[in-house]
Amino acid sequence: MAGSRDDDFMRMAMREALRGRGRTSPNPLVGAVITKRGRVIARGHHPFFGGPHSEIVALSKLPERRAQGATLYVNLEPCCYHGKTPPCTKAILTSGIRRVVVGCEDPNPMVAGKGIAELRASGIEVTAGVLEQEARRLNAPYFTFVTQKRPWVLLKMAQTMDGRVALASGQSRWITGEAARREAHRLRSWLDAVLVGVQTILQDDPELTVRFVRGRNPWRVVLDSSLRIPLKARVLHHPEPAKTVIFTTNKAPAKKRSSLEKIGTRVFETPTSSEGFVDLHAALGKMAELGMMSLLVEGGGTVHRSFLLSGFVDQLTIAVAPKFIGSDGRGSVGPLGLQSLAEMPEFRWLRRRMVGGDLWLELEKCSPA
Repeated sequence: MAGSRDDDFMRMAMREALRGRGRTSPNPLVGAVITKRGRVIARGHHPFFGGPHSEIVALSKLPERRAQGATLYVNLEPCCYHGKTPPCTKAILTSGIRRVVVGCEDPNPMVAGKGIAELRASGIEVTAGVLEQEARRLNAPYFTFVTQKRPWVLLKMAQTMDGRVALASGQSRWITGEAARREAHRLRSWLDAVLVGVQTILQDDPELTVRFVRGRNPWRVVLDSSLRIPLKARVLHHPEPAKTVIFTTNKAPAKKRSSLEKIGTRVFETPTSSEGFVDLHAALGKMAELGMMSLLVEGGGTVHRSFLLSGFVDQLTIAVAPKFIGSDGRGSVGPLGLQSLAEMPEFRWLRRRMVGGDLWLELEKCSPA
C-alpha cells in the first residue's frame, strides 16, 4: 500500500515540477509534495533559475512546526551545497520532516548521493528510486548536460505521410496544421535553443522565435560551413543579437564573419567534418559552454541526416500530416549511406497522439545493449 501511495505522490511531485518548464535551465525541473497522515499539506516547484528550490517553496507554505513528522516527496535528490541558494538538506533537517521520498539521485558531482547520505546520517528515513525511470526522463536534458557536457537534443520533423518535408521547389508552408505549429512553438519556449541549417535560412528566412504561445525566446543556432547567410536574414536582427549563434568552418570568408560580428551575432569556427560540414561534436560542446542545456533541431533534411548519423539525437518528434507529396518532393532525412540494416539509427516509442488533424509521434533513442 505504501509503495502505491509513494508512486501517486511522486507523480504529483513530477507534475508540480513541470510548472517550471522553460524557466529553470540550466537547473533541473524539480517539484516537491509534503504529506501528513496520507494527505497533501503543501507543494511547490523550482520556479526559475536562481529562484528558491522546490523543497523550500513547499516548506514556506506551512506554519511553524506543521511539517513535524511529515513526508516529503521530491523527484530529484535534495541539494547539499550552497550555490545560488542555501542547501535544501539543511532546511529539511530543521523542518521536522520525518521521511523523504526521492525519485532519483542528482548526477551533479557536488550532490551525487551526498544529499541522501546526509539526510540518512541525521536520522531521516529516505526512500530513493521511486519511479526512477520517469524521474530521470523528466530531467533528461539536465542529466545529459551534466554527464555528457552537451545539450540534450530533440530532433523535430514536420512531414507528409510519405516522409516529405517540401515540394521539389522547396515550398513547405504549410504541411502540418495550425495546432501542430503551435505545439512546435511550445517546444521552442521550453527548450534552450533552436537550430537549423543555412539552407533553411535561405529558403524560408525564419525568425526562430516563439509565437502562437507564451514563453521566452530560445537561443537561435545556425549551421553554416561557408557563411552563406544573408546579412539581412531575419534571424540576425533580434533585440538580443548575442543569442544568435552561427557555427562555421575555415571555409568562411573573414570579411563576412567580421560583418556578422559587428551586428552582434556570435560566430564560432569548428573543425570541418569529413564531409566538409560543421563538426557537430565541437558545436554541441560550445553550446554547452554557453549554457544551452537543451536543443531543438528543426532541419532540414541534410541537418537531420547529420544529427542522426552522429548519434546525438536523444529524442525524436515527428508531426505527420495526412497528405502526400510524392518521390519528387524533398525528404525529411538525407541519404544515410547505410551498408546494412544493422546500421540503422533506432528509436523506441514514447507516445502517439493527435494534435489537431496531424499525428504527433514521440520517440527516444534506444540505449546501447
